[in-house]
Amino acid sequence: MKHPRLSEWYKNKLQDKIVKIKNLLIYIIPLIILIISSKLMLKGSGYAHPTPRDITLVCALYIILYASKKAYVWIGIPIAILYAIYTPIGLTFDKPTYQYFASVIATDAIEGIEFFTQISIVNYFYAILIIIGILAFKKLCSKLNINYYRNKTLMIVLVIIALINQSPFEYFYNVYESATKVKEEIITLRDFTKSSEWGKSTLDNNQHYDDYVLIIGESVRRDYMGIYGYPINNTPFLNRVNSTIIDGLNSADNNTIGSLRLMLTLSDKETVKPNYGLNIVGLAKSAGFKTYWISNQGYIGQHDTPITFIAKHADVKRFNKLGAFNSNDESDFSLIPLFKKELTSPTQKKQKRLFIIHLYGSHPNPCGRIEDYDNPFTTKDIKYHNISCYVASINKTDEVIEAIYSLLEKQYKQKDRTFSVIYFADHGLSHQDTEEQIKIMHGKTKYAYRVPLIQLSSDQVSTQYIIAKKSGMMFINGLASWLGISNPHLKESYHLFTPESDEEDFGLSETLEARMDDAINIQGK
Repeated sequence: MKHPRLSEWYKNKLQDKIVKIKNLLIYIIPLIILIISSKLMLKGSGYAHPTPRDITLVCALYIILYASKKAYVWIGIPIAILYAIYTPIGLTFDKPTYQYFASVIATDAIEGIEFFTQISIVNYFYAILIIIGILAFKKLCSKLNINYYRNKTLMIVLVIIALINQSPFEYFYNVYESATKVKEEIITLRDFTKSSEWGKSTLDNNQHYDDYVLIIGESVRRDYMGIYGYPINNTPFLNRVNSTIIDGLNSADNNTIGSLRLMLTLSDKETVKPNYGLNIVGLAKSAGFKTYWISNQGYIGQHDTPITFIAKHADVKRFNKLGAFNSNDESDFSLIPLFKKELTSPTQKKQKRLFIIHLYGSHPNPCGRIEDYDNPFTTKDIKYHNISCYVASINKTDEVIEAIYSLLEKQYKQKDRTFSVIYFADHGLSHQDTEEQIKIMHGKTKYAYRVPLIQLSSDQVSTQYIIAKKSGMMFINGLASWLGISNPHLKESYHLFTPESDEEDFGLSETLEARMDDAINIQGK
């Protein structure tokens, strides 16, 4: 028989342990909530893999702010709200950058709606969780009378960590820096008075083409094109026509404005900044070309974007989309009559012309690009629906290129005007796999930079497939060689359609995500 005093001692000891465990749980639960909220805030600001140090420092910020109830309410909660606002975007895309802010300036209402439809509903739920978590931390600490800031050991550890890194405010720094860059660029474009800084260029006497057409594709990665080996033939025209195909062009950036402002100007290779006074339109005009800009991208807003700034210097400008909120979502097929009208307009035989045609192409909502087009590649599995639309949108672009080529060919036969066409894309896209479907959107993998580069000419008698690395940072030098233009600013010996690879990638490889992101074969899906 147990001694009654011994039994009572065990009972009291057990109760003490239960109380200690209960107190420990009470102490830990608010911290767990704060840790989860802090991690969500960092991930929502575009940091896919926040380190324990980063998370700890955000926690430290809120623990210190809780020392003053007013500071927590007027500083801590607004910070959480700002993080929460960006979280759906940050979880889907990336941290705030110049490119995203510039894209906002250049986005119309329809594109804005498409942008938000790419964001999973779960990401909005995470944004709400951030605010709930930060409020719950304050409520629990107040109700349970927990003051972490009075724990000297904890505060010493937090101060040491704070001296090592200051990650909670890196998000705000990125926002400020990106917005400032966009503002500075808007001011630069607004105050730019010179139409061109090229001076006088010379034209190669042996250059025998009369009409040049530069077709800018939108959001096309080459490994999704049949002509580059994709197992579905979604480029029947390009597969059939004689051409020179370059397998190796990397775009200058992973979005339209960021890329084209560098590819269509003689950009500074060290600072990776464009020079708007040395742009493709000005270059062609300096050599006597008549220039045309025909676009299915919007000419919108109160301010010039880098692309519209270049476009507006063309002799003839045709934009399908004008204005911001009343813009129509036009099909790329609607560009064909515009091009035909300008192509067949009276012109002198010796007048050389450059047509720049900017497609809407395979924009991140590819299904929205083929509303006027039957999708021959539909899948049974809804998970691959977006991919099938993307594959079909490239098929549609192939038909647009064929229509442009046919008009040029007819002009050549009727008026003996020779021609050359270059098709390339501003950037590619990356995959994002969700439970419901695979989305295809802007990203930082190497595949998001691998774009097509194809030349078709009136005198082409065979097809060449060339594997060679070409950098988008050198693109305007290659366009000058194609046009037969010489200018002291240019690297004269540079050519796009040769087997020689570029020696430099101008820092691109250092910025890419390492993850694999191969094209997805939807056959049998």
